Amino acid sequence: MAAGSTHTIRLTSRAPAQAKGDALIDWLTRRFRYHSRADWLEQLHAGNVTLDGRVARGGERLLVGMEITYNKRHQEPEVCTDVRVLHEDNEFLVVDKPAHLPMHADGPFIRNTLIHILRRDHGPELQLIHRLDRETSGVVLCARSKAVQAQVQAQFGHEISKSYVAVVNGVVAAPFTCDEPIGYHQHSEIRIRRSARTDASRQQHAETRVTPIERGASRTLVSCNPQTGRTHQIRAHLEHHGHPIIGDKLYGHSDANYLGFIRRMKAGESVFSNPDDGPNRQLLHADAVTLRHPGDHRMVTYKAPVPREFSEWLLSSGARDAP
Repeated sequence: MAAGSTHTIRLTSRAPAQAKGDALIDWLTRRFRYHSRADWLEQLHAGNVTLDGRVARGGERLLVGMEITYNKRHQEPEVCTDVRVLHEDNEFLVVDKPAHLPMHADGPFIRNTLIHILRRDHGPELQLIHRLDRETSGVVLCARSKAVQAQVQAQFGHEISKSYVAVVNGVVAAPFTCDEPIGYHQHSEIRIRRSARTDASRQQHAETRVTPIERGASRTLVSCNPQTGRTHQIRAHLEHHGHPIIGDKLYGHSDANYLGFIRRMKAGESVFSNPDDGPNRQLLHADAVTLRHPGDHRMVTYKAPVPREFSEWLLSSGARDAP
């Protein structure tokens, strides 16, 4: 596990044509809303903003092309760094990504990411071939060149197959297929939320095959084989069929549940805390990927063992089962 860390990051922008004549403080407040006007004035007073290399005070009038630099003190949340190498050769690296590790820089995560860790430890040339959600664990492929990245990505949709396991709410009695199109949720204030409802916008064809593996009293361990690769496909399909994934903070719950989680994280709460006596992660794991090897072109499969906690939560019950 990597603890949260504080470091300085350098953010640079150029004044666009529409900002000509604006006071710097007005443009900063309008363009970068992650700080209020009062916060930007505080940053200016502390000398953290420069204009064309000189410490700025905020009242300067902008000209097109001026360089605005913000030296930001950045606090990164803690993550799990227990990345295990499953396979390594001249073409790519295959790893088992832990939960609570984002794939790439996003929001507050800059250095505490999978790709930063892999490039630091295994070479700066590494390229992500596909992605998993931050809380999803399992098999990840990383190419050693952009050429190999493109070659493997070209296999998606016809040669590559992926298998996931999940612990879901409810007893799944028999295999079933989810083939409802997935689009953006029309009634959610959360931009990233997808839906398999008929009123979802910008729908795309999606298909997920679900097979029960083991049943508990009120939960089921299932295997999920997505035939398409839509964002949040497995999570949205399982929710739509009444079997949301245990520990999922978005699907199977109201917007308020997810927004509450975001507020707690911004307030400094650890992602490793267990809310409502439930798991601190969504119980979804990419357990296997099969593809044609870019070197010798034979079909190969890489597997990551299912985390032990899946069996533990399968046999327990908790408050988070109910929507």
